Amino acid sequence: MKMLDRPTESPSVVHLLSGLEVGGKERAALRLARRGIRVGDRHELWLFDTPYRSPGSDLDPGPVPVRFVPRRPGWDFRFVGYLVRRFHRFGVGVIHAYNDTALCYAAMACALAQSWAPKLIATFHTWPTHGTLAAKISTRLAASRATALTAVSDDLAARLVTAGWLPHCQIIRNGVDLDEFSPNGDDGGWHGRLGLARDRPLIVHLARFDPVKRHVDVIEAAGLVHAVCPDAVFVLAGEGPLQAEMRRKAASMPFIRFVGNVAEPAALLRAASVFMLPSLDEAAPLALLEAMACACPAVCTNVGGIPAILAGPDGRPAGILVPACSPADLASAVVQFLRSPSLRAQLSDRARRAVGQFSFEREWGEYSAFYRSSTERVNKVNRKVSAMHQN
Repeated sequence: MKMLDRPTESPSVVHLLSGLEVGGKERAALRLARRGIRVGDRHELWLFDTPYRSPGSDLDPGPVPVRFVPRRPGWDFRFVGYLVRRFHRFGVGVIHAYNDTALCYAAMACALAQSWAPKLIATFHTWPTHGTLAAKISTRLAASRATALTAVSDDLAARLVTAGWLPHCQIIRNGVDLDEFSPNGDDGGWHGRLGLARDRPLIVHLARFDPVKRHVDVIEAAGLVHAVCPDAVFVLAGEGPLQAEMRRKAASMPFIRFVGNVAEPAALLRAASVFMLPSLDEAAPLALLEAMACACPAVCTNVGGIPAILAGPDGRPAGILVPACSPADLASAVVQFLRSPSLRAQLSDRARRAVGQFSFEREWGEYSAFYRSSTERVNKVNRKVSAMHQN
């Protein structure tokens, strides 16, 4: 992993986001940057709230150069100037901003950079983080600077436009690496690592510990499932601000295991009997797509873009949907899967076939078209930078 203070070469594409904590937005940005580097382009990650900490706390960026560009709390005009100076200095050709805060800062910096301004792409992975009228107006104004405005699901794009956050929005759906995430492969020996017999069912929840993910419902549902299926073990993977509180709630429940961030989630998903995602809101959750790709049957809340994902191309359900904030319904669906191997097999097969339309190759192709459309401008700006440095 390269942590840069002064880069040795100019990045063509900069991915601007708050940090690299383990989450869908962060994983998506990192995957695009890694692929860009693999095909010979220059990509960097610029983090503005939290610097990269360690592989245990954050996603490991591997070969992707990372820069921490700190901003102060509130609206930080100094941070805007910092971005503008680095646009000039390093000849940034494309800036890919993730969600509303990154879009607003990038758009203002592009406006001030004038002829040095990079092309701006904005992607929304979640609903905007600030719900005020001022934030909505700022985001809509910032959107006018963008070459492309995208969201990861039809549901999220429609909500952003209908509510007035964006004037328009196209959909580039999240994708999953169908070679890395597949039913074929090692299960990581997870039963042995947990000290369990191989025939004990694992119910996996793979998400950061954040209120929107409703870990509290998982814990309550686990108690209900344990009462009728005592062999079932719930595995909660991830980290976050609510982790300590959830550990306290589950202290007397040995059938709930906390495993922290998982370096190879595909192995854990292959070991799982059921995947669950009881969130309050989701657009196109990568963890669900990865579970489906590993042919792991899913129980999810009927929110956001999840129903469209689980509908499958033929309209037949590829998982079980339950109401949000209903541990009893969660538990009932899990028990239904555990008691019916044929249902698990049927929905596992549908899930694997349905996820084919969410490949990372398709996602990369759509984003790389935006990146390539700016190639000539990138070269022109970089020639200016080289000439300036030579003089």
